[in-house]
Amino acid sequence: MKPKNLKEFKALIKRYESITLDEIKEAFEKSKLSIFLFDNAANELTGFGNFPNECILCGSVEMCEQCIYGNDGCVNGKNRKTYNKIENADTPLKLFSAYRARAKHMKTLII
Repeated sequence: MKPKNLKEFKALIKRYESITLDEIKEAFEKSKLSIFLFDNAANELTGFGNFPNECILCGSVEMCEQCIYGNDGCVNGKNRKTYNKIENADTPLKLFSAYRARAKHMKTLII
């Protein structure tokens, strides 16, 4: 069965690969001014960690049956490490590195 939202998945990979360190620095500055806990640089740049928790590929709050990430979804199993790197990035350089690692991992899921 072909996974849902493959087009959006590939677009997200490209976005992760194209984000510049300057964009991330700017988003970090904006997030410092926010009073909302879920407003962070990663959310600003890619929708990562949307509130409430919804898939940035399909908008669903429940895991899709045809999710490209498989039964673990984007946050568990083999997908957890790179997800956590983005979630826990506390400097622009760490987020930049986390995005690149996530894109590299995502590419392995569609080969």
